[in-house]
Amino acid sequence: MEDHKRALINQMAARIDLYDSGEISLPKLVEDLRGLFEAADPRELSIRDSFEETWTELDAESELRTEAWAPPGLADDAHLREILQRLRSWIEWCGLAF
Repeated sequence: MEDHKRALINQMAARIDLYDSGEISLPKLVEDLRGLFEAADPRELSIRDSFEETWTELDAESELRTEAWAPPGLADDAHLREILQRLRSWIEWCGLAF
């Protein structure tokens, strides 16, 4: 992976940190991660697929917290923490593997 692409992916960890500190909302995190991923435009199928799988779960968890159609109580804080940890692991994997 090219250095500028790796730098964009590494910025994802900083965005997760901002979410963890309460500086940005979950919907903003979801949007920012998608934007950084698209800007990085990784060509490797394994990178794309693994991001898409985890990001889709994050987006769904965000919707459970923000959409009017979502019944109260479906959002799962433990699941959200696990998704964020998988994203951090994905970022580390991208940095080491490429």
